[in-house]
Amino acid sequence: MKNFTLKWCLVLLLFSHFYSVQGQQFMMQGWYWDYPKTADGKNWADSIDDKAQSLYDAGFTHIWLPPFTASSSGQWSNGYDPKDLYIGNVTTGFAPRTSLDALLNNMNSIGLHPVADMVFNHRDGGMAENNPGVSSYITSFDWNKANNGDNPFPSDRFRCRLPLGGSSGNGAGDYYFKLSSASGHPRFYNKAYKIYMQTSLVGYQGLPAVSEAEPNGGGDCGQGNNDISLGVDFLGNVDASGCTVDELHLHLDAADFNAAGDYLEIYMANPNGDYSDHRFYGIWNGAAVMDVVSQLEYQTYTDFSGLPSGMGEMHWDCFKPNLTNSTGLKGDQDGMFFFYDYDQNTSCARDALFEWAKWNCQTLGIKGFRLDAVKHFPADFVGDMLDYLHDNGIDFDLIVGEWYSTNTSELSGWVNNVLAAMDADTKAAMQPKIFDFSLRESLRQACDVYGYDARNIFTSSLNAAGLSGYNIVTFVNNHDFRDASGFASLVQNDVMLPYAYILTNNQLGVPCVFYPDYFGYYGEAGNRNVPPPPLKPYIDQLIKVHQQYIYGASTAVYLTQIGSSYNTTYISGGASTTVIYQLKGGTAGKDVIVAINFAGEDMEVDQNIETTGLPDGTKFTDVTGLSNGPDEITLNGSILNLKLKARSYAVWVEGENPQIPLPVQVISFDAVKNHKTILVNGSLTGLDNVNEIILQKAIDKAHFGDLTKLDFIPGQLQYRFNYTDVHNSKVNYYRLKIVSSDQGVMYSDVRTVNFFPDQITLLNNITNGQLYFSKQVTDNPRYEIMDVNGRLQQHGVLNSTLIDVNSLSSGVYFIRLDGNLVYKFVKQ
Repeated sequence: MKNFTLKWCLVLLLFSHFYSVQGQQFMMQGWYWDYPKTADGKNWADSIDDKAQSLYDAGFTHIWLPPFTASSSGQWSNGYDPKDLYIGNVTTGFAPRTSLDALLNNMNSIGLHPVADMVFNHRDGGMAENNPGVSSYITSFDWNKANNGDNPFPSDRFRCRLPLGGSSGNGAGDYYFKLSSASGHPRFYNKAYKIYMQTSLVGYQGLPAVSEAEPNGGGDCGQGNNDISLGVDFLGNVDASGCTVDELHLHLDAADFNAAGDYLEIYMANPNGDYSDHRFYGIWNGAAVMDVVSQLEYQTYTDFSGLPSGMGEMHWDCFKPNLTNSTGLKGDQDGMFFFYDYDQNTSCARDALFEWAKWNCQTLGIKGFRLDAVKHFPADFVGDMLDYLHDNGIDFDLIVGEWYSTNTSELSGWVNNVLAAMDADTKAAMQPKIFDFSLRESLRQACDVYGYDARNIFTSSLNAAGLSGYNIVTFVNNHDFRDASGFASLVQNDVMLPYAYILTNNQLGVPCVFYPDYFGYYGEAGNRNVPPPPLKPYIDQLIKVHQQYIYGASTAVYLTQIGSSYNTTYISGGASTTVIYQLKGGTAGKDVIVAINFAGEDMEVDQNIETTGLPDGTKFTDVTGLSNGPDEITLNGSILNLKLKARSYAVWVEGENPQIPLPVQVISFDAVKNHKTILVNGSLTGLDNVNEIILQKAIDKAHFGDLTKLDFIPGQLQYRFNYTDVHNSKVNYYRLKIVSSDQGVMYSDVRTVNFFPDQITLLNNITNGQLYFSKQVTDNPRYEIMDVNGRLQQHGVLNSTLIDVNSLSSGVYFIRLDGNLVYKFVKQ
């Protein structure tokens, strides 16, 4: 026996205490970035609901749903700007609440587990409130903090208010606003800023912005100042030299504000988010002859009270910065990348978010979480939350974090940090997982980057880096990959090849399938010039292969990895484009060989395999039917001869096994009228085990006859056809008859073409000079009038509701419309 190194991972992928009867978990991301929203009159929850049973039957155990909280941007939103966490009866971009509840109830009733996309990092859309934490942070930002790398609070996420009228002491007159960098640090030299001011009586004026004119340092610098007007943007720059001050002069008339009580609202921003630490250090009230900057209020939109659900109330002290925990608003965890960041280290935020997590499970019936942007909040928050859920009788069978990075140390580190924060009893019940971005990037390059060595796939995964497959979710594409090329793009070429890898290698973790990859792309198709066809038949086939033969495999032997001791002799193809591995120890008791050919040419190899328990002469069967050689091959010594088509894959299973048929999918099938002919076209996938496809026709919807046999190539990933039917009837019915290799028969849906969809009726069959019809026809059929001997007497185009027949002699006639519809009439 060869001396070999086996990659041990999971003794059995059997989660006995919370797993479904199907065994291995398979998740689908049940949406994509541009999925149709309710704002456009759609209901995506209903779309998923319609497919739930078929997805469960195909082997999927979990469906990852988009965020369904009520969002600040309403019904166009994907949900990553959560406002009302508890939804209430609000219609979100995903669905009305009633449809969401119906979907979740249906999924739970059939055992298909809903996975909620949970945003624990940030919140948006609150009402304005005074924020002492932000006020303190802005006014105390100094040179040392700036030099330490601390970031200013984003100037477009707060506003200032100066009280006017009432008892404020601030009335009509001249105000001088003194603005500079709080720290004076060179980091902020010359940063652009924008200032806008308004009252309850004077708002946006629709006038062009006013730019500063230097020098404008004002009285503190012995210089003049710049005028600013209500409702008009003022554009300036943080001064890098001189007195480093900009003074803005605002004159208020009595008619500009409500004297009984009002506010001067001040909005500051930096173009392009290039934030600086500019702030007002003085506000001189000329009429009162005093500095009133101490009256300036700092407000953030963090008042989450009075929401439609009546639940989930939060305020400024739940967010960063606050007066409890110090922060420099820097780094992945404290940097304010998204809206208002929760401070998960405050009991205010933790308690509220824990309760929300519990509510999702106990009230909605959620069975798993996908955690958004986990690099931006503490891992121990997740561990503590899982403890809280477990203590409340809630144990997930799938919880996965999204850490957008290919750094395996960071990805594994997050899982280990979550585990370290969990109690022992929680760890015995739940296993946190992480998406394997590193493996995904290697798979993308193997498909799309010429010259990339596909064997890197073996060593790029988190599993290869030492993380247990219990703690990993693998994937090929997701909603975040929307660039035209590179890391942030969808896989562009032969998307099924990476799916073949993650669906057949159980050591890697739980496979996740992207909805458009499975069902097909619409719209821009992920910046692809030629979108791939739906992969549903191929993915369904591999899920069944996994369930029957791969499930529970304890070992993967990477036969063609770089430095492998297993010899590979290439007859065609090459080492850098070939991935071959062997799975052993599955519950089916059969060894499995998987080969994937990333090359643009056919592959044939003599491959040495690991032969423990495999005597010479052992047969292996290609259960996919996708190989380029015989269905059965025989072990010769320790060698199997493997053949694959270009950019293809196959799975061979020990023994004489039946093939798992590749399901046929009719992607499209249409029949449309084109003048006097009918155009029939369609598209199909999964034709490897199809013997023939016949286009059939009927004129009574019951007695179909063969019209033509379609010419296709078995193994073709997608087959398209077009057919023109020149022999049409009044009503025409079409369908596809699909005959499998074992003579099984399936039929497509029926398509109907009616040349007179709204029956045209001759209203008078006795006439002195005019024939009247029941309606005007939009497609202008031709008419022919013949006598009783069949001789043509008159012809033309019916473009109204009548035909003039005054020129005809008295007698009996027949009128035929477009060669189909015939009426008899008498001309008196």
